[in-house]
Amino acid sequence: MEYELIHEIVNPCAGDKRPEVLVSEVDTDDLDAYVRQVFSGTNASFKKSENDSGSAVYELVTDGQKHRLTFSP
Repeated sequence: MEYELIHEIVNPCAGDKRPEVLVSEVDTDDLDAYVRQVFSGTNASFKKSENDSGSAVYELVTDGQKHRLTFSP
């Protein structure tokens, strides 16, 4: 399935509270496996939720950075 991915990265140490935002398209049948692959080699654990529009939202913290990945079909 094809998704639009909005990847927000917040680095609290940089002093800027606005996230860096990356937008891309992802083709996968398993979002959990995709997120694990992208963050392999890190100690990140993720929390998954679904918003009212049906998008899957993953929240992770790794290396002092907070990541929010929103996958919209």
